[in-house]
Amino acid sequence: MESVVAAAQLLGVDLDAKQQAQFQRYRELIELRSKQFNLTGHKTWDKIREELFIRSLRVLSPAGGNVPTPEWFAGKRAIDIGTGAGIPGMIMKIALPDLQMTLLDSIGKRTNFLIEVANELELTGLEIINGRAEDLGQERGHREQYDVVVARAVARLAELAELTIPFAKVGGTVILPKSQGVQDEVEEAAAAAELLGTAPALVLEVDKPGTSPPDDMVYWMKISTTHREFPRRVGIPHQSPLILQSDDE
Repeated sequence: MESVVAAAQLLGVDLDAKQQAQFQRYRELIELRSKQFNLTGHKTWDKIREELFIRSLRVLSPAGGNVPTPEWFAGKRAIDIGTGAGIPGMIMKIALPDLQMTLLDSIGKRTNFLIEVANELELTGLEIINGRAEDLGQERGHREQYDVVVARAVARLAELAELTIPFAKVGGTVILPKSQGVQDEVEEAAAAAELLGTAPALVLEVDKPGTSPPDDMVYWMKISTTHREFPRRVGIPHQSPLILQSDDE
């Protein structure tokens, strides 16, 4: 766990003994249930540590200003869209216990796994939902209710815009870690993001902590409410991303 502790410290997050034990047990549960629930393609502890744990911590990197990570996230409500094995939302929750976190995934086996993790780790302030972003994004208790919205590697930005931005409250931030070379996607998604209520994307290269390749962290700041039309019905954002519609008009 030493490298995970050191990675968190780079972000100003000090993991106490309880949190270190939680990360250790989380690792054990991923290894135990991975094949049963199709959680991840990473089979070794080295890969789980670097690609899942430490790389997820990069989402907590300050995006500018002088406010340290624990203070910036303090008291905030966050949701992880398409969380899978809990990446990065469960990592964020363990690292920052006071963060109010919702984990959303459409596959029941994965959410069952996350419930097991939450119970084993005795986590509070954590909601786990089996469902689709298109549906939940229209529900009063979730629509425009979150300070922070994250999603990791589940779709192109033009599609992710419609699956994430409706959850963010005005003044909230959508944080999307992507592999390097994301500028074409950012430009492709610009019209959709503006339509859904955000300022132009801020993209920062984040290469710490860890030894994984650098990520391009995409930030969308919500500046106006999202029209009730969005998100559209299940499957439509994938089949017909908003940027493609605008190109066809």
